[in-house]
Amino acid sequence: MKHRTPILLGSLAILVVVAGFAARPLLRPAAARSQLPLDEFMGHVLQRNAEQLWAWSAEEIDANGTHSSRPVTEKDWEDAESDSLSLRELTYALEGSAVVQQSDPEWRLHIARLRAAANASAQAAKKQDYAALQKASNAVNAACVACHWRFAPALEVVPKYPGQ
Repeated sequence: MKHRTPILLGSLAILVVVAGFAARPLLRPAAARSQLPLDEFMGHVLQRNAEQLWAWSAEEIDANGTHSSRPVTEKDWEDAESDSLSLRELTYALEGSAVVQQSDPEWRLHIARLRAAANASAQAAKKQDYAALQKASNAVNAACVACHWRFAPALEVVPKYPGQ
């Protein structure tokens, strides 16, 4: 009995630790903090990656008809997925970089919306679903615009039309 007690206690301790880890969701490591000021991070990093994503769903109508930049080849679709995943991952760096906005509860909500839209875009590209890719790209734009209106309204200038 003397020798069994340490083994039983040791086994019980291991079970408690394993059960504790199994009950917890896997946590993502703390977000990386960009070394760039927020305006540079947004303009040079996040915006650039969003534009790469939007390029895959862009359509232009002119006198000669409609022109699409939709993914066609396997490589195009993979690149569209990569651009979507890059944008999604950048939301984690954004979350850890903007110290001023972190005190506003809406900041994380806007980031979560952008992350979800970028993730939907990646899933659409993976499935090679152009309609879903366009919908997700529009959701990325909507998330960006909504965040800008809340935190940087000067970025979203409403165009003036003749007679206004």
